[in-house]
Amino acid sequence: TIQTYVYGYQNEWEFYLSKDCKTVTVVAPQFNDERNTGVVALVSLDVTDPANITEKGRITVAGGHISTRIKDGKILLMTNFRVQLENGKPDFSDEFSFIPSIDKGEGFELIPMKDIITPETLNSARYTVICKLDEATLGFEDATAFMSYSEEVYVSADKIFATRAYTDKLEENDGKIVYNKSMTDISAVSYNEEEMKYLGSVTLEGYVKDQYSLDEYEGMLRVVTTTSANIESVKYDYDSAVSVEVLGTSANLYCVSLENYEVISSVVGFAPKGETVRSVRFDGTDAYVCTAVQLTDPVFFFDLSDVNNITYKETGTIEGFSTSLVNFGNGYLLGIGVGKSWGSLKIEVYEESEDGVVSVCDYEIENAYYSEEYKSYYINRDKQMVGLGVEIYSDDKYSEMKPERYVLVRFDGYGIYELLNVELPGLNEYKRGVYIDGYMYMFSGDTFRVENIG
Repeated sequence: TIQTYVYGYQNEWEFYLSKDCKTVTVVAPQFNDERNTGVVALVSLDVTDPANITEKGRITVAGGHISTRIKDGKILLMTNFRVQLENGKPDFSDEFSFIPSIDKGEGFELIPMKDIITPETLNSARYTVICKLDEATLGFEDATAFMSYSEEVYVSADKIFATRAYTDKLEENDGKIVYNKSMTDISAVSYNEEEMKYLGSVTLEGYVKDQYSLDEYEGMLRVVTTTSANIESVKYDYDSAVSVEVLGTSANLYCVSLENYEVISSVVGFAPKGETVRSVRFDGTDAYVCTAVQLTDPVFFFDLSDVNNITYKETGTIEGFSTSLVNFGNGYLLGIGVGKSWGSLKIEVYEESEDGVVSVCDYEIENAYYSEEYKSYYINRDKQMVGLGVEIYSDDKYSEMKPERYVLVRFDGYGIYELLNVELPGLNEYKRGVYIDGYMYMFSGDTFRVENIG
C-alpha cells in the first residue's frame, strides 16, 4: 500500500530505484492549475518496508520533463520552461510567467538571475533548466537555467551540454544572395562540484538531431550536425550574372576543445547533398553516422584516433536507413531503422572492410511500427541478440498474429534469424525484455511474458 499520492500524466512517468533498494524516486510530469503551466514533480519514497511505503520528500520544477540522470547519489533533473505569452508578449507584472521557478516545499521561488545563462542574441522564449538534488532526501543543491535554449541535452561523466538551434544569415556575391543557415550553440556546465559552474560555449554550423550526436572524449566534445542553407532572397543585376547555388542539406563532424571551446578539426559536408543525419554513435576513437534522403542511405565510419587527420569510409547507397546505430561487438555495427518502404522495420549488421563499410545481412518486417527509443531495445553483444517491440499491420504473412508483438533475433555471423515473434500488448516505447539462463522475460505495462529459447 502506497502511503502517498502522486498525480500526473501517467504515460510519462519514470521512476528510479536506489542502489540499496530502499528509495524510489518518482518523476511525474503534471499540470499546475494555479500557475496554468506544466510542472515536473519529483517524489522520494521510502520502500524499506513494502507494506508501509512513505514519502520522504518532494520537489516541483516549472516546465516540461526533458530527462533525468542519477549519479553518485545526485539527481540531475532537466526541464524545458516555456515563457507564457499574451498577444505575443510576456506579462511582466507576473515574474513567474517568464522566469523558471522551483517549489522546494514552501511554494514556488524564482531561479536567481545569477544562475541564468543568457546568449548574446535570443531566438526563443524558452529555457533549459537543470536542477541538482540529493537522491536520498531530494534536498535542493543547485540550479542553472539556459535562456533561449530548448533543444537536446547531453550528459557526460562530469558535464552537461545544452543546445539551442537558430537561423543565421549568410550573404554572398556582395549581398546579392542571402541564405538562411541553420546554426547551433552548445553551452556546458560542470556538476560534480558543490555548485554547478558555467564552462563555456561553442557555435557550430547545422542542427543537432539528438543526444547521441554529441560525445565527450579525452578533453574533446565531438558533434555531428545536419547543415541546412536555403535561399531567402536574390537581388538580380542585369548588368552582370548572378550565380545562385542551391546549398540544401548535408552533414558536418566537429571536434571541439573543452579547454577553450574552439573547434580543433572538422569534416564539412561529408554527406551527399540533400541528405540529413538519421543516427549517430560514438565509440571511443570511432564514430558511425547514418545519413539519408527518402529511403536510401550511406553509413559512414570515422576514424577519430588522430583528430588532425580524420578519415572515413562508407557503405555507399543502400535501401532504408538506421534510426539507431549500435556497436554490436566482434567488429560488427548494428543498425535498427526503416527498410525498403516507409512503415517497415529493418535490422541490419555491418562490418568494416578495407575499402569501406559493407552490409553483412539484414532482417526486415514490412508494415510494422517499431520504437525509436534506444532504451527500449534489448541488445546482447555476447550472444549477438536484439529484441524490441513492434506493431504489425495489414500484412497477409502475419494475418493470424495479434498486431502487438515482441521480436527477438540473433546474428550467427552469417545471417539474422528470428528466435521469438510473440504477442505482447502495449506501446512499443514501453516494452522491455531481458534474457536470463535460456529464458526471455518480456514486460509491457501490465503484461508479463516468459519464453524458453534455450
